[in-house]
Amino acid sequence: MKLRQTRSRQTRDQILAAARELFARQGFDETSIDQIANGAKVAKSSVFAHFGDKANLLAALGLSDIEKLAEAGRNLAGDDQHQPIDARILALLRPWLDYFCREPAFAGLYLSQSAIARGPHTDAFMRLCFELEDQVAEIFRQRLESAAPDRARLLARGVQALFHEVIVYEISGWLREGETALSSSPENQLAEMLAIWVAGARQHLASEA
Repeated sequence: MKLRQTRSRQTRDQILAAARELFARQGFDETSIDQIANGAKVAKSSVFAHFGDKANLLAALGLSDIEKLAEAGRNLAGDDQHQPIDARILALLRPWLDYFCREPAFAGLYLSQSAIARGPHTDAFMRLCFELEDQVAEIFRQRLESAAPDRARLLARGVQALFHEVIVYEISGWLREGETALSSSPENQLAEMLAIWVAGARQHLASEA
């Protein structure tokens, strides 16, 4: 039994190593399951048996990084409560933004969300990504006294939409081309958007008081 488990673990590690190398060299979309199986020196059926599909395989590769980002966000929860809300949210989102801009394949997985195939690895990946929205909602709930939990959640979803837009603009290169080119970094773009969003939220909540 132990020998079988050891071989299964070795096969899994071979598949992950081959996929990581191929994704890095030629991109996620351009890599096929056949190529991964050949690179890992295993049967194609073994790739499906261990990971189900290519999206779950990609998610498995990114899980440890995403887990670290989520844990960093949990640790940030007890930080300076006097920091402006937009700066506090930016501090939470910055490591995620850096990661997704650096790793476009994982950014694509994150942005796909409901469109990706369900599986143990994609579910775990997305569960950690959804935790980010929970952390943003908690900032609004704690720092805006007039924001009820449902309103804090709505504000957090707006932040997520802004976050998605910045990632899309960056990994597509759209804002660095032609007449639309901008010199500001993704972080600065996000910071400007957050400042406007938080100011608007305060004004709206004040008008309802």
